[in-house]
Amino acid sequence: MFRILLKKYYQESILLWSALALVLFFFPWVRIWTVSQFELTGFAPLIEQFKAFEKFSPVPLDQFLTYHGIIGITYDEPVVLLCVLTWCIARGTDVVSGELNRGTMEMLLAQPVARWMLLASHATITILGLALLCLLIYTGVYLGIHTNSTPVSTSTKLTLPWLEWTVANPFVPKQMRQTPLSELVRPQEFIAATMNLFSLGFAIMGLGVMASSFDQYRWRSIGIVIGAYVLNLLLFILSKSTPSMSIFKPFTFLSAYQPDWMILQIHKHPERQWNWSNAQHASSWQEMIGPMGYVSILLALGLAAYSVAFWRFTRRDLPAPN
Repeated sequence: MFRILLKKYYQESILLWSALALVLFFFPWVRIWTVSQFELTGFAPLIEQFKAFEKFSPVPLDQFLTYHGIIGITYDEPVVLLCVLTWCIARGTDVVSGELNRGTMEMLLAQPVARWMLLASHATITILGLALLCLLIYTGVYLGIHTNSTPVSTSTKLTLPWLEWTVANPFVPKQMRQTPLSELVRPQEFIAATMNLFSLGFAIMGLGVMASSFDQYRWRSIGIVIGAYVLNLLLFILSKSTPSMSIFKPFTFLSAYQPDWMILQIHKHPERQWNWSNAQHASSWQEMIGPMGYVSILLALGLAAYSVAFWRFTRRDLPAPN
């Protein structure tokens, strides 16, 4: 029966997954190709115009004048977040309230299947789909780095005798040469950011399943999850606006989604990529938690929401179909 349920949820979700997968595979590559057409130093005047908004960024804005920094913005792109959240919310809220709303839950439970098995089979397909979507994003980033080149300016250096100083040669103009991105940035630096994106999706998915397990109308479950995400987003923005508002940071799970910060830390200290804690190297509260620490916070939130959903669904009385 478990296989039959897996097949059912696979058939229901394959069309949505395929559409999202197509976008998430090509978007990172296209974005990296677009960025690689310009020399990053040309963006310096533009970055200066946004210095007033630096407090809203987890890293200094100068980070975005580096190749690992500008590629890392991929994980904050609205297209990427929208596709991941669409999968998590659409599939998460469908498991209970969706079946009740369509009047198919009674037929499902009339079969020799336990309620926990229903949730477990749905979770298997949905989590696997999320993992594959995140893998496609990383594959797009990996291929974008290994198949694109970018113009880099080079200048001839002069060594001043006796002083042993090296300065740019003013008599030879700067030259532009195409440099493979793979020589400037390592794809391994984006593994933790990809895992962070997966953990964010898993947390949202868990909230969706939990809301679905309490309700009988899917539209209301979707509204609850979207409302919770928007509320957390507002709290996150508010916590970054002024130092006095930083007290709101612990109350939003989006504080644990830090792909830009992870990429910066891993670029500087590759050995810390798998750290759960960086307390011995921390200069601020944010740096006390390692990349895997942020991932585990969101995974724990998702597991807690799934636990509540299993508890509620296995004990609730289901309404008769409309």
